[in-house]
Amino acid sequence: MVKRCGLAGLVVTLALTGPARAETRQITWSVFDAPPYTIVEGANRDNGISDRIRRLLTARLTEYSHSTLTVPFPRILTSLKQGAEWCFVGGVRTPEREGFAAFSRPVAMFYPLRIVVRAENRARFEALGPLSLRNLLTEHRALRTSMLRNRAIAPAADALFRQYPPGQTYSEFGEAFRMLLNDRLDYLVEFSSIAAYHARLLGAPDAFVGFPFAEENQEPVFPRVMCAGTPWGREVVARIDAVLAAERASPAYREIVEAWAAEADLPRIRAVYDTFLASD
Repeated sequence: MVKRCGLAGLVVTLALTGPARAETRQITWSVFDAPPYTIVEGANRDNGISDRIRRLLTARLTEYSHSTLTVPFPRILTSLKQGAEWCFVGGVRTPEREGFAAFSRPVAMFYPLRIVVRAENRARFEALGPLSLRNLLTEHRALRTSMLRNRAIAPAADALFRQYPPGQTYSEFGEAFRMLLNDRLDYLVEFSSIAAYHARLLGAPDAFVGFPFAEENQEPVFPRVMCAGTPWGREVVARIDAVLAAERASPAYREIVEAWAAEADLPRIRAVYDTFLASD
């Protein structure tokens, strides 16, 4: 029976294989090294916050096949603009990005934001009084900083960096923290969990300290899944939102969101968790 052929057999074969291939759908999950959100190497590989959310989504979205691709962040944005069937866990929604991407409801939170300096320079920055990012970027231009290309951090900081762009940019977080550690930068504007992770990664867990600053958003920044702003991308986001609606209130999901947070930051994160759940 397996060897039976002829026109009828050919029709049956096409009926079975043609539509199956046409219905195969795939999501390419783009990833770049941004620990502790996405971790692409080392003992904690694939155990970042965004990594764990991505694994949860791939387990639930069984109608799709899934692959991951590690690329620089600017390449992710370029590919989404071109309509590639990619998604990225951890994108911050901005008006500019809404022109080419579809966004899920929030998946985690970036919080709190700090001005990060070498610990040995603590007194130098304390002497500047209550820190203002605007003041640093205008009145203290000799202090060196940098920012990730094409990144959205938080509305107030983004606006200041657009108005007073730093003299250099970087493409990987590790590069920036090595420069800070080696006295090639004076400060970074960064979330405390990212700074703490990189300090440990560099073998210098006490190397950096973080200062709050005047323009700090009082509300956390909520990253989302960002997919191409095409009919395909909007369909994927609708499915992702359905999964998130069922999962975000669970203790297991809360554990993901709180993973890698410093003990001192947990009360602040927990205080705004209900805001996170209510956001869309």
